[in-house]
Amino acid sequence: MCIAMNQTPLLYLFAALLIGGICPQTAALTNPEIDTMIAEMTIEEKIGQLIMVGFDGTQANETIETHIRERFVGGIVLFSRNIQSPKQTAELTNQLQQLAESTAHRIPLFIGIDQEGGWVIRLKEGATVLPGNMALGATGSTELAERAGEITAAELAAVGVNLNFAPVMDVNNNPQNPVIGRRSFGGSPELVSRLGVAYIRGLQHNGVLGTAKHFPGHGDTTVDSHFDLPTVNHDRERIHALELQPFRAAIDADVAAIMTAHIVYPAFDPDRPATLSPSILTDVLRKELGFDGLLITDAMEMKAIDDRYRSGEAAVMAIEAGADIVMVLWTLTKQIEVFDALLSAIKSGRISQARLDQSVERILKSKATSAFDRRFVDVDAVGGTVGTDAHKQLAQTIASQAITVVRNRDNLLPLKLEPETSVLILSASSSLFENFKAHHPNTVEASIPEKSETENILPQLTLQIKNADVVIAGIMNNDQAAFIQQMSVATTTPVIVIALGSPYTLQRCPAVSASIATYDIHHASVTAAVDVILGAQEAQGKLPVQLPIED
Repeated sequence: MCIAMNQTPLLYLFAALLIGGICPQTAALTNPEIDTMIAEMTIEEKIGQLIMVGFDGTQANETIETHIRERFVGGIVLFSRNIQSPKQTAELTNQLQQLAESTAHRIPLFIGIDQEGGWVIRLKEGATVLPGNMALGATGSTELAERAGEITAAELAAVGVNLNFAPVMDVNNNPQNPVIGRRSFGGSPELVSRLGVAYIRGLQHNGVLGTAKHFPGHGDTTVDSHFDLPTVNHDRERIHALELQPFRAAIDADVAAIMTAHIVYPAFDPDRPATLSPSILTDVLRKELGFDGLLITDAMEMKAIDDRYRSGEAAVMAIEAGADIVMVLWTLTKQIEVFDALLSAIKSGRISQARLDQSVERILKSKATSAFDRRFVDVDAVGGTVGTDAHKQLAQTIASQAITVVRNRDNLLPLKLEPETSVLILSASSSLFENFKAHHPNTVEASIPEKSETENILPQLTLQIKNADVVIAGIMNNDQAAFIQQMSVATTTPVIVIALGSPYTLQRCPAVSASIATYDIHHASVTAAVDVILGAQEAQGKLPVQLPIED
């Protein structure tokens, strides 16, 4: 039996969920029903739909209950702090949706997540960890990109997530980019467009809304908008030809949502970052590109915004600029401030009722296709979908087809090892050592030093390197690459370097004998790299970015 939640404390909600007391799924709304609902909603209910929040904990708590039942927030964003396992995540999303079910209009929540694959994943333990976008870019395969979207959607939908903040549609053509890098499919707008559209298709045909991000493009920056405000100084012609091309393709593919970037584009607006710019969000995105789907801000507590604007004022400016949903993910006081500021802006007439209704209509229409008729999930069925052998096999296939041999002096690869051949593994990844030793017992391990430790550790490592017949180094950053370069110059022992993260790190160690890009540090990618080194498979990947390396 359904519990009357508006009269029931949160404690009874959890008890009801544990004994299966979840109300039946609500049927999807028709457009006339949406119009009627909007007409009946209070201003506070409408404003709540414009806000997505985050919270601490792995169960619904009083803070999130208050957000949903008193501020009517329309969406929740899950992070690693909220996730322990797929089953627990499904229980949590059911709890959250039951709270939304208790409100007057029973509007289901958007439950969003950053599940890009590779570097940026939230659902990990027990789930399928897919290689990221740049690994897909190295395969060049639209089929694999679409299948990655399908599997991601299947696993997210199984745990109650209906909105994925993916794929990244930024063209990463700047090797110094500190935040996008391997999150991008590559450095070509054509490649990013083709694979991004395939991924979106895989997501949205399997019940999860996709989000193209970060509009109008975060690929050609040297500043991370989490920490400061980047600027992209290109003219309109270049921006339309490169940065905007993947977003145009995503719009043509009916992507459900686009996420804004906290970046200044002086060609369009010299003063305001895109998130707060009517010139960019309304004139360019809505009018020029014809996008009428959901427009969601990136997190408003990122320093690019937070250091320059009060949270409430920034939220009002974002809605004025054309955004539909404002994300305030970390700080309770700022979440309350945003709600109060939007309420004040509506009551004062700064934001018109018509403008408010426009965003609420977009939100409800999106929820009608993704949430109203499937807000709850079967917790007991999660294990049959999430982390299956078939899904893990796809992860291995992507990883294997992505491996790229960037340099191979004197045809060192594949290695021709005799039982007595001594191999030294230098890596921050224990998986690399364990995997290689399983194939070749005469393998020893040493940790790759941090930058501050290099002078103290190098003499000891020099002796180990001298006693080895070949060195295999797995690197994650430029400091490690610089150390490998220093070491390679000082020895005659062949050195093979594996970029377990960004392939751009390989530019920092040109003296090595051979270099490989895996684009990822997860098990599937490490396994595939070892297979290529030992000749168990051929490298099939092609660099999806410009990487000038001379032999």
